[in-house]
Amino acid sequence: MTVRRPIRDALRASIEDEDAALAKRLPTGAAKRRASVKRSTRMVARQAQPTGPVAAAKPVEVTLSVDEARRLKALRDQLREQGRTVSRGDLIRLAVDLLAMGDIEAVGARLAALPPLAKKGK
Repeated sequence: MTVRRPIRDALRASIEDEDAALAKRLPTGAAKRRASVKRSTRMVARQAQPTGPVAAAKPVEVTLSVDEARRLKALRDQLREQGRTVSRGDLIRLAVDLLAMGDIEAVGARLAALPPLAKKGK
C-alpha cells in the first residue's frame, strides 16, 4: 500500500500540471467574445460592400409616346448639364426602383391614367 500512494500522488500532480497548462493555452471567455465581435464586424463590413456588377437580365423593349420620349430626353439633358451621363436604360432601371418604393395604389392609378399608344401597322 505504501507503493501505491506515491504513484497516485504523482499521477494526480501530473494531471493538475496538464490542467494548468491547458488552462493557459485555451482562450478565456473575454478573448472568445472579442474574437466573436471581430468576426461579426468583419462579416457585416463584407456584406455592406458592393459585390460587383449585377447580372443583366433579358433586354426589354419599351415603346414610348412622343411626349414621354421628349421628357426622357429633357431629363437626360438636365443630368448631362450636371455632369452625369445617363443612358435610357439607366433611367428605366431607376424608374423601376422608384416604382417599387412607391405606393402600389398610386402606381395603379397612374397606370390607369396612361393614354393608350397607337398600334403600328404591319
